[in-house]
Amino acid sequence: MNSYGIQYLNKSLCTSIEKNSYLEHSNEEAYEIKKVLSEFQEGYTKRDLSKVENFVEELFIAREDICVLGTGTGELFLGTEQVKTLIKNDWEFWGDVSLDLENVHVDSKNEVAWFATTGNVKYSFQDTPERYDSYLNFIKDKTKEAELTPKQKITFINWVLALAYHQRFYEQREYLWPLRVSGVLLKDNGKWKFSHMQFSIPKANFPDERFENSKEFIESYNSQNAIADKHLNNQMDIEIKSILQDLETKLFGQKDVSKELINKYFAADNVPYIIEPDNQWRTGIEEIKEFFDSSSCSALALDLEHAIASRQSEVTWVTVSGILKVNLTEDKLLKRVLDDLDSLFEAEASSKDKLFAVHRSISYALKESALGEHYTCPIRLTAVLTNDMGKPVFQNIHFSFPFYWVFEGKLDSL
Repeated sequence: MNSYGIQYLNKSLCTSIEKNSYLEHSNEEAYEIKKVLSEFQEGYTKRDLSKVENFVEELFIAREDICVLGTGTGELFLGTEQVKTLIKNDWEFWGDVSLDLENVHVDSKNEVAWFATTGNVKYSFQDTPERYDSYLNFIKDKTKEAELTPKQKITFINWVLALAYHQRFYEQREYLWPLRVSGVLLKDNGKWKFSHMQFSIPKANFPDERFENSKEFIESYNSQNAIADKHLNNQMDIEIKSILQDLETKLFGQKDVSKELINKYFAADNVPYIIEPDNQWRTGIEEIKEFFDSSSCSALALDLEHAIASRQSEVTWVTVSGILKVNLTEDKLLKRVLDDLDSLFEAEASSKDKLFAVHRSISYALKESALGEHYTCPIRLTAVLTNDMGKPVFQNIHFSFPFYWVFEGKLDSL
């Protein structure tokens, strides 16, 4: 069995959680929330399909405005019945989920609590004729896409082959894909229950769904927004919409964002945090400033007409999709790959493993550069906001890109 990824990718995130966790065992309320997460883990461990109904009724609030965001585009589940469908499909078809229940970031206000933690999904790949047939058909379909140039088609196929022949030592291979989970819980007759959750997988070298690659990605993005429009009891108001607009125009894509400005939009009296798409965890005002400084070359456009919000007491939680645009020149792209190779050469791994990683990195660069400098991809955002002096401020933001489960070998094991 091969196991890749989780130790390397989660190292910085787990360190940050340990340093800033609010989960104190002496705190009865935090202990109760951890117990709910343990019950959630137990259900995903046993995967007893006959208990899906009871599992959802015991752990999720009985409201039709509950919302769960999965790892892929279109995986937006609204209401009790859809959440039951998600759980059933996860237990029947998904990999083995393991959450880090020790290093959980938990906070609460009145009868609303929010949490975030890491984990992993053990996922299996097998060498079968059916799998190779699916890869071949995938390539065949790509050659017929009229929107792509011959160069774009060939570099995409090269990338597929780099991943399809990833380190095939065994007929069945198991991987630990890093997982992040965040959410909101409400008190219901004295017990904490989930009202909202987001599952995400950190991006690999580049986001899986670049609009320039396929019109299918645009259709998936629009499909998720159409699902969001069906959300019941949407409590999105002018104030929440305004702070989301400021996020995309006054913080994201701006150079030298001041700490004073970040203090205006984040709960400075608490320890706010941002979970980035690439698995970094930015905790506190200083690190959040670093996040926005690093995003100064990007442009974020949120689809606020399709945003959904729920509220209880002075706490609001939101789910919204958006589009991230980056201008990535070929020179910058190739320099980035060469820098990655320098780090790769110093890693503790066999030469065979390093050769695969070199091939994969170069195939990514060729695929991305063939599509041009203007990079457009979907991004998802969930956030918790509280009132501070009569105005909303962010407690946390969880960013993620949609994840494609088709290929193994996308995440670095070195």
